[in-house]
Amino acid sequence: GPCVVCAVTTTGCVCGGYAARGFAGIGEYRGSIAAFLFTWPDGPPLTVERVVKLPKAGGASLATIDIPESGPRFGADGLAIPLDNVSGRTARCKLGPYYKKMPDGSGTLFGPRDNPQLAELKELRVYAGVYAPDERIPFSGAVPFAIE
Repeated sequence: GPCVVCAVTTTGCVCGGYAARGFAGIGEYRGSIAAFLFTWPDGPPLTVERVVKLPKAGGASLATIDIPESGPRFGADGLAIPLDNVSGRTARCKLGPYYKKMPDGSGTLFGPRDNPQLAELKELRVYAGVYAPDERIPFSGAVPFAIE
């Protein structure tokens, strides 16, 4: 189901994204005009007046990249949070091609004290929707595979 990814950097910036179709790890590039990124660059207080919402740019295509064992990815480089043993607790961001830039024209979700392209994370939470018992689940019959 749909999900919200929410990260907190070590400097206090709160950022993340909404994926209408969620992540299933079946190796798919998913389109969605409903996907968006968000940030409170300076951290709390987290009020609706202070949030910056960045909609999908360039149409619905490549809203999320759902690759097995890679972590949440919004666009090719909008927001990527690798979940591997190599990257540590980091997130990458480059706004513009797939998600709108910040109102000031900057190309990062991260706060002013973060590295603009690679921020260290203090916290990561993912909230996923749950389908009702009689609701059709998209891709429920999919079989994941890998070509070696």
